[in-house]
Amino acid sequence: MTIYDVAHRAGVSASTVSRAFSRPDRVSGRTAAAIRAAAEELGYGRTLDTRPKPDPATNTLGLVLADVANPFFQEVWRGAEHAARVGDMAVLTADVQESVPRTHAAIERMIPLVDGLILASTRLSGGEIQKIARRVPTVSVNRPVPGVPSVLVDDYDGMVRVTAHLHDQGARSITYLSGPADSWSDAVRWRALLDVAGNTDPTDRPAVLTRAAALSAERAQKLTRMTVRQRQVDQPTIRGGRRAFEVWRTQPTDAVICFNDLVAVGFLDQARRAGVTAPEDLLIVGFDNTDLAGVHRPSLTTVAGPLRAVGRVAAANAMALARGLDSPLSKPRVLPARLIVRESSTRAG
Repeated sequence: MTIYDVAHRAGVSASTVSRAFSRPDRVSGRTAAAIRAAAEELGYGRTLDTRPKPDPATNTLGLVLADVANPFFQEVWRGAEHAARVGDMAVLTADVQESVPRTHAAIERMIPLVDGLILASTRLSGGEIQKIARRVPTVSVNRPVPGVPSVLVDDYDGMVRVTAHLHDQGARSITYLSGPADSWSDAVRWRALLDVAGNTDPTDRPAVLTRAAALSAERAQKLTRMTVRQRQVDQPTIRGGRRAFEVWRTQPTDAVICFNDLVAVGFLDQARRAGVTAPEDLLIVGFDNTDLAGVHRPSLTTVAGPLRAVGRVAAANAMALARGLDSPLSKPRVLPARLIVRESSTRAG
């Protein structure tokens, strides 16, 4: 049961339902009563008080970041901050350090203080996010949730491009150093790698495989000869990358794809200390195209998402919902990923 079911039953838009639950003073008494009746009839969550309240708008958005020290989230924050400033709203930010309990605590503190909420790569479940969206207009970043507007980077396409590039450079075996177990983007990347390598049921492989990176059917077939394996990083940080190298060296592969640039930089640092160099001894790729990728030596091949654009789009839609407008995000907004090839994965000749 989602907010869209309640909207359909009450004969109003989804944004009106969201507004009735989070800011009842912004809808008429008749509309609020119709929404309340529809919600109760459908058993939509717990009974919510949709009677008008005196609380004024705060002109503030809440932004919950999984880890503010990660350059990925810094870029998302910059985009959201810019959009909010243009929209004459402030941004209240919480750094939850990849912790679910801290996420819950931050959201509970924020809800009375904000008109809308942006959840950036939260580790909460889809059901938990839906419950939050019933209380305050919410936009999810990097996690699609039914009934909740979301903004995503096309990590599936990015992983297909990475794999094709590594194959072109001679790699026939790949280790994927994965991130947090509950990361949606991490699961998408691993699924893409399995699809490319032919390790999934061909009838169940997404139709985007051969068109995602403009692969021909013949080239896609060649990629199925690759061997892929997954090893989880204990932390998606530079330190986690250093520890991951020690795991990788027990069962080395031609190439390594890292959950993010931080892991890749840590991996390369530990590899260098062990006398293993890139791209001579192995090929390595990161994700996110942070500043580290360009200044590290060797420079790091990486998958770039338009992270500031992600933040801007998320904030614009959160503001629209908070102001009682219909969000254009009736389905997830997927922004393109680019493969930026640098020294760490390129062999001469």
